[in-house]
Amino acid sequence: MSKHTYYIKGMHCASCELTIEEELLKIKGIEYADASLSKGELNVKVEPGKDKPKVKELNEKFKASGYSFSEIPFDEGQKNGILFKTLAAACIAIVVFLFITNSGFTSIINITSDSSLLAFLVFGLVAGVSSCAAMVGGLVLSLSKQWAQDYQRADKATPHILFNLGRLISFALLGFLLGMLGERFQISATITSIMILLVSAVMLVLALQMLGVRYFNRFRFALPKSITGKLLKEKSQKAAGPFVIGFLTFLLPCGFTVVAEGFAILAADPVRGALIMLFFALGTAAPLLAIGLFSTKLLDNHTASENFQKAAGLLIIFFVLYNINFQFGVARYIEEKFGLGTPTTTTTSAPAPNTQVIKSVFTVANDIQPSTFEVKVGQPVRFEVEVQENGFGCMSTIMVPGLWQKALTLRKGQTLVMEFTPSKTGVYQITCAMGVPRGTIKVVE
Repeated sequence: MSKHTYYIKGMHCASCELTIEEELLKIKGIEYADASLSKGELNVKVEPGKDKPKVKELNEKFKASGYSFSEIPFDEGQKNGILFKTLAAACIAIVVFLFITNSGFTSIINITSDSSLLAFLVFGLVAGVSSCAAMVGGLVLSLSKQWAQDYQRADKATPHILFNLGRLISFALLGFLLGMLGERFQISATITSIMILLVSAVMLVLALQMLGVRYFNRFRFALPKSITGKLLKEKSQKAAGPFVIGFLTFLLPCGFTVVAEGFAILAADPVRGALIMLFFALGTAAPLLAIGLFSTKLLDNHTASENFQKAAGLLIIFFVLYNINFQFGVARYIEEKFGLGTPTTTTTSAPAPNTQVIKSVFTVANDIQPSTFEVKVGQPVRFEVEVQENGFGCMSTIMVPGLWQKALTLRKGQTLVMEFTPSKTGVYQITCAMGVPRGTIKVVE
């Protein structure tokens, strides 16, 4: 039995390995076939007396699948045009995401614990195209490649539907518990931070695999090939993965999720709490499902798949860095450490005469209390926030779009001061830097 090595171009995931191996083993005379994504090679063993497959025959056989074969290494220096298009696509997506999250349009959403379920659905939809898209959407994007492998013989939309189904069920159960237990039930910031770090590490490895960094292909989040074929035949086992991952995403709350959880607590009713969280999750499901189905469609197209995976890899790395920065305030820490940013507004001086003074206290459990105020138009206002605990994630910042545009950082022991003079009547949202509502200031005549 003789062994032969071929070089392959066009493989982009582990399912490509399985596809090539299965097709080759159908050829009479071939006893062994091993395709390697990390090496870009195919090793074939043929029976004694049999001829090895010709490169021309292999290229014709796999032409429709987008794979090319050669007995000499492929020239890797012809990808500058592809790389430029990939970078451009990723940069456009990042710019659109940053525009949405920083445009301030989310601050127009005004919900309370008594708001309609439709309001919470819209609230979830906004979350799904902003902060939830960064963490949960990035997770979906990074796992799409793996799910495309697992569902190569089935409907590839199935894992994304299962993922969102698991998410809906877990959020409804969480809302039920929050409504029943009230303030006694709370996911700690420590657990959230640990989960975000673990998920970010996995996302980063998957992103580097998508970018073609071969070293990271050794970290395979899959079972050995010897049992992969058997596992793929077990639908129940396939379904468990995406469903469980979706179920556990309640451990990765963005600022919008934290607000929805707070309203579920205030509802003080298990059924109402479950419905609030369910409709919020339904709102996030539409953008998350769109991300998943879009990635599935591109992964099915072999001519577009390689470009898509590299663009997705760059997006995932951006999302990882974005989430870590927002969760742990890395950029703000650097600014404060090296004096690069504007100092937080704090003061102990007395307010000017005729100033309306409104005060609030911040804690992680209760956010700002009180959170609703009424002031008069044309009269100076001094808004003081006594910070008793460090904020975390996007909720570590506070601002009042339209009245106080600069986001201030919530640091334990400080009293933040925002001074402004309202020029027109209306209701202004108190938000975090991401636009998540946390209270209102009503300006009247």
